[in-house]
Amino acid sequence: MSPLKTQSFLAALSLLAASFVGCGAPPEEAPAADATATSQALVGPYDPWVARHALTSAQYQTEFDTWEGQGYRLSYVSGYEDGGSARYAAIWEQTSGPSWRASHGLTSAQYQTAVVNQKAQGYRPVMVNGYSVGGVAYFAVIFHADNGVAWVARHDMTSAQYQTEFNNWTGQGYRLVHVSGYTSGGAERYAALWDKTSGPSSRAYHGMTSARYQSTFTTNASQGYELAQVSSYNVGGTDLYAAIFHASSGTPSAARHGLSSAGYQQAVMDLKYQGYRPVMVAAHNNGSAPEFAMLWRNLTFSAADLEHINSTVQAAMSNTNTVGLSLAITRRGRLVFAKGYGLADKSNNTPVNSSHRFRVASVSKPMTSIGIMRLIESGQIQLTDRVFGRGALLGELYGAQGTYADSRVLNITVQQLLEHTAGGWDNDGGDGSGDPMFMNTAMNHAQLIQWVLQNVPLEFAPGTRYQYSNFGYSVLGRIIERVTGLPYDTYMRNTVFTPSGATSFAVGGDTLSARLPNEVVYYQQGAGASNPYGMPVRRMDAHGGWVVTPIDAVRVAVRADGFATVPDLLNATSIATMTTRTTALDNGGNAVNYAKGWSVNSLPNWWHNGYVPGTLALLVRTDDRYGPSNTDAFTWSAMTNSDNTSGSGTPDINLDSLMWNVVNGVSAWPAHNLF
Repeated sequence: MSPLKTQSFLAALSLLAASFVGCGAPPEEAPAADATATSQALVGPYDPWVARHALTSAQYQTEFDTWEGQGYRLSYVSGYEDGGSARYAAIWEQTSGPSWRASHGLTSAQYQTAVVNQKAQGYRPVMVNGYSVGGVAYFAVIFHADNGVAWVARHDMTSAQYQTEFNNWTGQGYRLVHVSGYTSGGAERYAALWDKTSGPSSRAYHGMTSARYQSTFTTNASQGYELAQVSSYNVGGTDLYAAIFHASSGTPSAARHGLSSAGYQQAVMDLKYQGYRPVMVAAHNNGSAPEFAMLWRNLTFSAADLEHINSTVQAAMSNTNTVGLSLAITRRGRLVFAKGYGLADKSNNTPVNSSHRFRVASVSKPMTSIGIMRLIESGQIQLTDRVFGRGALLGELYGAQGTYADSRVLNITVQQLLEHTAGGWDNDGGDGSGDPMFMNTAMNHAQLIQWVLQNVPLEFAPGTRYQYSNFGYSVLGRIIERVTGLPYDTYMRNTVFTPSGATSFAVGGDTLSARLPNEVVYYQQGAGASNPYGMPVRRMDAHGGWVVTPIDAVRVAVRADGFATVPDLLNATSIATMTTRTTALDNGGNAVNYAKGWSVNSLPNWWHNGYVPGTLALLVRTDDRYGPSNTDAFTWSAMTNSDNTSGSGTPDINLDSLMWNVVNGVSAWPAHNLF
């Protein structure tokens, strides 16, 4: 054991924060290009933060210099071994505090010397991380200006020595503030810090297996104690944990352990989107790969509001046997909350996370409408342009006009396609034919459109009746292609999605084997359920083929909401036109609430829902007079990967009711922006 002890010491110097890097660093090699994982909270009422992992020593030093130069402070660092080389995970926060210094890659002797030298300059260690690379122990440490605090540091302790030191110093009124388990030459060792300060009652444990750590965590939570710090390490092939628990502060917290590098990165993103911020990260090698443990706290939502959101969603899912659900909510153009619930894939119990993509079915229509309105703004087309026949936008691309089953198709305009008033080709079978988009599944777009024009007459004169038509929006996709010379999905990506920062949009595949990366598996439940993978999804592109995350769906929505909070993709005139209801009546002679790609009401709120077997989806934009202050404009999106067939005895989840219940029950929304 190498003791490091000091009594109360008053710092005589006020030094600027600096990085000093110990020599004799553990061996390392350059990681793969994608090994560095990142996450950063952008804006909020609390301090911005940055998390990095899979960093070599050189990369860690570069990140250190970068973030220190931008006013960030290193709050936690953990070294670990990966492939025989040293790697680092770290957290920086842009916050005020005492002067500080940090070092990494120190041998035991160098750590001893560093602590002695920094003590002489008025600094004390506040965090120490021991880690092993190639069987050799190394240390990373953060120092703060002493400020007269009495403190004690110990390292290279056996389990028994650590217990003895713990009993000794706590008996003298010191508090354990940090503990790190590690191995040296394969033997279990501990480094720890105590200081003589006041604070909440605490409990400490070490040498716990993963199962015991979990049970200890659960027991302490039930007794009013929350995790304050955890260290993970591997001794003789067994993962072990040391932890400190404090009497609960009531602040919502989230802890994870046993995470892979990819799992840690996903957890960072998921918790960020729920308003959590990192407190600490602990990493070690489990004998074959890195593993991570983490602790986060939520300073933006109350525990009651988080419980309301989670319990409301979980109850609705339970009542409807919904397999998986994901949602995202913005307020005043800022993403304030997003979370996945349930399972993305039942076969391997994969939970839904914020990166999972879902089919959105007819929520594709407002996307197509935005794309069309951009063409109108650029002067490439007009609402009054005819679609079929000589001199029209599509000309005779799909057959000579004399071959049409109904000559009235020559009068169809862009506006009528947007408003579902083209006169037929609807999905209710009123014309004696099924929805064209789900017929002749072997045909491509061109073949299907030509077949419909030649074989399915209209029911009404164009512009006189509202009849919801998937086929009409498919034709709008072909107009985009003809006018721009680009594939529909390429145009939408270039003109709508990428400018919005929405990168997850893709047209889905028809089969399970064609499932996209990060796309959920779909389940149509109940007796006689149809096959979610028996549809021509790729051919449904412009009316129902998009696959996307809820976060990216609202990214686009806030860029077309008519509010000044985020610059819109469309001008005010275009947005007003897009959301003006059709004057046509439905088949019963009633007014309808459909505009051009959006349902609207008199508030006005705008929305669109979507359904195909195995999927329910919703996108909503509320009026800015909604909310307690009458100045709240919300958008939200929710998506599922399951639904129930009619007569199954179980209702489908009502996403509209669910989301209004969620939003209405939150007492205070944070001002942060998680986009």
